[in-house]
Amino acid sequence: MYLEIVANGLFLGAIYALFAVPMSVVWVTTDVIDVSIGAYAVLAGVVAAVFGLPYGGLLGIAAAMALGAVTGAIFLGFHALRTMKDAMPIVLATFALLLFVESALLVAVGTDNQFVERVPGIWLIGDSVIGRQGLFNLACSVVLMLALTAVLKWSPAGLRMKACAISAKNASLAGIPVKRTQFLTFVLCAGIAGSGGVLASMSIGMTYASAFTFTTIAFGSAVVLGRRGPLPAFLGGLLIGLAESVSEAFLPNGWAPAVPAVLIIVVLASGRMPTAAFSGARP
Repeated sequence: MYLEIVANGLFLGAIYALFAVPMSVVWVTTDVIDVSIGAYAVLAGVVAAVFGLPYGGLLGIAAAMALGAVTGAIFLGFHALRTMKDAMPIVLATFALLLFVESALLVAVGTDNQFVERVPGIWLIGDSVIGRQGLFNLACSVVLMLALTAVLKWSPAGLRMKACAISAKNASLAGIPVKRTQFLTFVLCAGIAGSGGVLASMSIGMTYASAFTFTTIAFGSAVVLGRRGPLPAFLGGLLIGLAESVSEAFLPNGWAPAVPAVLIIVVLASGRMPTAAFSGARP
């Protein structure tokens, strides 16, 4: 039984990691917490459910990237105004976008839970049941994480993103197109979150209201280890998945979804998150 609890936690955490990693990368590169992460995931999952696999999944990820381009345009528009003293207006704008997407999906598909056909098959290990869908989730998550790491470490675009993360001003002085790089970061990260949304629709399902839940999970995963960056966020996603699986097994029914919110409160109360992080300043 314990093996099944741990396995299910890792499989669920693999999905959560695909929400946390893009939030972390956008945060580091642009100094903005993108609250729209959950909207990318739900839009991709709903599109995948409507059209079915495999093409529905690709269309869903493409739709998520298009929505990421909208967020990137909003980001650039606010900066073009040159009236901002901190990142909070953009954060609020991404929250408004999330609410808009939720409303649009409610009109389009209603309140029904959206599912995509699962990867069939299970393995029996003693008394534990291990689903192939869960292993598929974990494999996809690890592959995407390795691909992102390779992009950030070796590709010209990734090196530009790292330069912007270190200092946008110095990157601009060095001739790096900072705004274009930041815009493309929104698009890339929306695609990663969309991939997580497609996996979620295959595993746990989703409704129009899942967007805010996924954003909360993404933020909790990104901050639970007290650091910002793709790898801590990835591990944070796995940790929250494990915590939620254990909670479902041992706590009264209904308490497991509260785990990400509780972890956020604990991290904030511990003082490990600098207050400057919410104003766009770097720690």
